Formats: sequence, C-alpha cells, structure tokens
Amino acid sequence: MRHWYPHLCVATALSQAAFNAARMLVSYRALGLGADGVALGVIAALFSLLPLVVAVHVGRAVDNGHPAGMLRAGVLLTAVSLLVIAVSGDLVILGIGNALLGFGQVLVVVAAQGFIPLLSEPHELDKRFAGWSLAVSIGQTVGLPVAGLVSSASSTGDGVATTGALLALAGLVALAGPSSFLLPVPRRAMGRPPTEEPAQSMVTMLGIPGMCPAVFSSLVVLTSMDVLSAFLPVLGEEYGFSVLLVTVLLMLRTGSSIVSRAFLPALLRVVSRRWLLLSATLCSALPMSLLPLAHQPVLMGILLVIVGFFWGIGQPLTMTWVVTLVSQRSRASALSLRLTGNRLGQVLVPLGAGAIAGSAGIASVFVVTGALLWTSSGLTWRAVRRERAD
Repeated sequence: MRHWYPHLCVATALSQAAFNAARMLVSYRALGLGADGVALGVIAALFSLLPLVVAVHVGRAVDNGHPAGMLRAGVLLTAVSLLVIAVSGDLVILGIGNALLGFGQVLVVVAAQGFIPLLSEPHELDKRFAGWSLAVSIGQTVGLPVAGLVSSASSTGDGVATTGALLALAGLVALAGPSSFLLPVPRRAMGRPPTEEPAQSMVTMLGIPGMCPAVFSSLVVLTSMDVLSAFLPVLGEEYGFSVLLVTVLLMLRTGSSIVSRAFLPALLRVVSRRWLLLSATLCSALPMSLLPLAHQPVLMGILLVIVGFFWGIGQPLTMTWVVTLVSQRSRASALSLRLTGNRLGQVLVPLGAGAIAGSAGIASVFVVTGALLWTSSGLTWRAVRRERAD
C-alpha cells in the first residue's frame, strides 16, 4: 500500500506514451490510406466516442472500490487496440482500432485519477495530481521519439511507415502491466467516515457552482491538445516538414508541460490558484492562433513551448477543482464527469475542425481553437471571481 503512488505514475507514464504517440501515427496512417481533412476529423472523433458513453459508469465503478480492475483492463485493451491499428488496411478498421484505443484510455485515466482522491489526504491532492500529470507529460514526451524514430527508420519515399512504430508502442504498454498489478485494491477513501454519504448524481454535480466552468476549461485544453496532435502533421506536410521534425515540435509542447507540472507546487506558493487556472486558457489562446503563421520551425517551436507550459498548469488544477466541489463519495465520478466533458469536446471539436479544414483550410482550425481557449478563459475568470467573493 505504501508504494502505490510510484507504481501508479509508472503505469500512467508508459500508457500515456502510447496514447499520445498513437494519435500522431493514426493521423499519418489515415493520410496514407487516402483520408482527407473531413475523414481525418471523423477518425480523430472516434477516439472519444466510447469514452463519452462509458466514462461516468467507469467513475462509479472506481468510487465503488474497483480502480485496480479498471486500470488493468484498460492496459490490456490499449495493447490490443494498438495491434488492430497496426494491421489496419482501410479507414474503417483504422477507425475501429482508434475507437478501442479511446476506450482503453478512459479506463486507464479514470482509474488512475481515481486512485489519488481515494488514497490521499485532502492537503495532498494538488501535489499528487501535479505529480501524476507530470508522469502523463513524461510519458507523452517519451512516446513521441519512439514513434518518430521508428517511423523515420522504416519509411520510404512512398509515405510514412507506421506499423513498426505502433508495435513498439504496444510493447511500451505491455511494460505497464506489472505496475498495474502491483497497485492495491482500496477499500475506502482516506478520511472517509464509516457511514458513507450517498453518491451525487451527474445533474447534482453539474449544478454545483464552478463545476461547469471547470469542466469546460478542462474540455477546451484537452481538445486543443488533440487538435494539435491530429492537425499539426497535416500543417507540417503543407510546409514540407518531415515526420521527425513534427515529432520534435510536438515534443516541445509536452516537454514544456513537464516543466510547468514539475514546478507547479512551487508556483502555487507564489501565485494564487485562480490566476494559474486562468492562465491555462488565457495565455495559450494567442500562441495557438498564431501557429499557422509561423512557417519557420523555430518560431513554431517557441509558440508550442508557451502553449505547452500553460496547458501543463491547467489540467492538474482542474482535477483538484472538481474533486473539491463534490462529496468524498463522488470524487471519482466527478473526475469521470470532467472526462466525459473532455470526450464530448474530443468528439465534436475534431468533427468541426475536420469540416473547417475541408472548407477553409488547415490554418483556420488553429484560429478557431484559439478562440475557444479565449472563451474558456472568460468563463474561468467569472467562476474564480465568484468563488473569491463567496
């Protein structure tokens, strides 16, 4: 029981390495199979379709004491889905594999997040969510060079080879298996009274002041990450960037998130929580919108470093935000509600982005995403001002 947190972070890092890199590889594989911007948006949206339906049920299962089982099932399903994507020869099978990958991801993420409020004291939440998010960023950064280097080594002049890289990612996920089986089966949350309060419904949680802005902020940041992963390869092809260069650019984004999450506990000691929450969307909106204008890799890299730094701050803080708004009995459910909002955005935004890309060009996708970030910053500002007044 004492060493559960390191095992959780190891399992998280290895699985996230696969999730993040696979999103890029799915885009390249779809392009190789003849997908246009609309088809690419549909395939990207399929990643979030099953999670949108099951996330709340997974959260309830975690609240009822089954985070370990959910996590182990997610690791297994992730490995299987990567194999399906690796052997896909048409867009339909690729889409099915991507949907299964999204299902595996929701199992892993909800279960992993659920361990933290179940086994942590209230004053440890910020620190442990920040550390867990740091493991996410480290995994995302490790997965990208694995995928990029294997793809580059096996690619020919006919296109980007993705099969070997996908198999390598499946191997990384298999390495997460031992850590997932070493995690405990928690019986109750830290500090929970013997007589547990009833679980709050989704409607009740959504009616809590601050919940909707918290969910929307998380939704916009995460869908912005997905838009970046799915459409930066397309923008890179327009500018003549190699797959290795696009990989490096995406690594700059995740690398800067590592820095911000590593220093988040220190930042919280000198900057108020509300300003840090606000910065996640406010300070990333303009750089995201300017990406299509940065034709030089160095300029694009600078913008991605700024974007990644502030996105890295926002995600762990919204996790703490939502779990502190609800009862202890509903904390994993609140995290799954947050994730459901994320997945709703990940279904709708890629579809909208694909439609926009098909009619107005790839550059418009980044401008619209920047506008969404700006809108979210306004809602966050209103919510944190209201909380301060209360």
